[in-house]
Amino acid sequence: MGLRLNLQWKVLLLVAGTMIVIVVVSAYLHQLITKELIEEYRYNNAVAQVVTVAKRSETYGYFGKPDDLLQEIQFLINSRPDFNQIDVFQITRAGDKLVATTAPDGPRLPYLNEKSRDNELGEMERPFPDVVSVEVEREGHRHWIITAAINENGDNGYVTALVQKTSRTDFVTRLQFQHNMVLGGGAIVSIALLYCLFAFMFRRPARDIVSAMSQARTGDLSARAPIRRDDELGTIARGFNMMIDDLRSRDEEREQLLLQVKNFNDQLQNEVAQATSELRASNEALFDTQQGLARSERLAAVGQIAASLAHEIGTPLNAISGHLRLLARNHPHDTNTQRRVAIINSQLDSVVKSVKGLLARTQRPRPALQRLDLNELVEELIWLVHPTLEALDIAVITHLDHYLPLIWGSHDGLLQLFLNLTNNSTEAMPSGGRIEITTRFDRLARSAELLFRDSGSGIDPSAMEHLFEPMWTTKEAGSGFGLAIAHQIAIEHGGKIEAIADERQGAAFRLTLPLRVEAALAQEVVTGVA
Repeated sequence: MGLRLNLQWKVLLLVAGTMIVIVVVSAYLHQLITKELIEEYRYNNAVAQVVTVAKRSETYGYFGKPDDLLQEIQFLINSRPDFNQIDVFQITRAGDKLVATTAPDGPRLPYLNEKSRDNELGEMERPFPDVVSVEVEREGHRHWIITAAINENGDNGYVTALVQKTSRTDFVTRLQFQHNMVLGGGAIVSIALLYCLFAFMFRRPARDIVSAMSQARTGDLSARAPIRRDDELGTIARGFNMMIDDLRSRDEEREQLLLQVKNFNDQLQNEVAQATSELRASNEALFDTQQGLARSERLAAVGQIAASLAHEIGTPLNAISGHLRLLARNHPHDTNTQRRVAIINSQLDSVVKSVKGLLARTQRPRPALQRLDLNELVEELIWLVHPTLEALDIAVITHLDHYLPLIWGSHDGLLQLFLNLTNNSTEAMPSGGRIEITTRFDRLARSAELLFRDSGSGIDPSAMEHLFEPMWTTKEAGSGFGLAIAHQIAIEHGGKIEAIADERQGAAFRLTLPLRVEAALAQEVVTGVA
């Protein structure tokens, strides 16, 4: 299991490691820079000492005083441990003459001038005119060979010194040790101060924030983190408080939304219940309308049968009545015959009254005409038959002329006509289809037109002339009165209904209604039909 460190210790370790790296790098650079500065100082000082020996030799004429010159350079050797050897030469015609040296038994130092070759490291320097130096290695140590020219009263010569580059004293080591001690102590003090500062400025605010988070985790959205300072932790605490405020605001919004959703659900349930009630009422109205339509068809059938029966019975009854009158005239004095003839006539009158009463009961009542909006009647039809059409997967498409004027008509009669057309279309489309209803205002004829078209099986051309005849049908379970009643209703309104034969699939009917039907005309039409 790995060691787990908190953020404070991670930061402290990071700072400590950084400081250690800084101390090590600083110690190395300090040592390097100090060494270079000391070497530069010693080099400049050594050059100055060699130049001083050359100047003093020029001034005091040491070429003629070799003992004084030797004492001069020996004093320099004794006072400067880094000077290993000094040779002074006088240039004569016979060659270079050694005037004085601090190492009589050692090898002679070379004469460096502008003609001397540089070493392999390219370290030859000319700090001053007539002064040349080069760095060499002797016995495993780096040395400088410094040559300075001597011009003494016309005599030329030079002084050459061998100076150790690295100091034999431990000054640099002690200086570096003290520097490292100061850096290490400063690093330790900085880490200790950082720990105290971290504990004071970070741990306490962090503990407050963690405590507020724990309080908020339990569901208490009133938790707040104290903002102690305007720093990063203060920014975090302020951001936490803002987040808690946002959460509380969103929680309140969520509660309001839940309340709104609950109210919406209640309202939706009420609307569903209301829509269900309206749908139930619509189904009941449709059922009543269909029942009325079936009743009208049955009455029409009974009327047709009664009319046929009256026609069939009327002729023999008239013949019987004539023969009875002849029989009564031929036997005027026969009381029994007269009595039987009277009984037969009374029974014949009773039969005639019964037939007339049956005809009267089966006749359609006169329609009550009123001003109607044909478009609204179409929309009411769609509302009535919507459940049936939806169950049969039949779509209704309307193209209504909104500039269509009001017409005079019977609300129930026209609705029955539309229901008859709709029933024929639904029976022709058991697997679904489409119904198109179009209204149009014919300004020339001053009439309203309604085009009713479906996408069913259509009408056989041979059946076109029999469509509106009573009791004529091509359906196995049909009564044959639907279109006949529609035709009669159209006539009662002073209009007409006709089937349209075109190349499109399905059946199409056109209903034409005048904008106004005169009362006398309507009464005449109704009387003629009856």
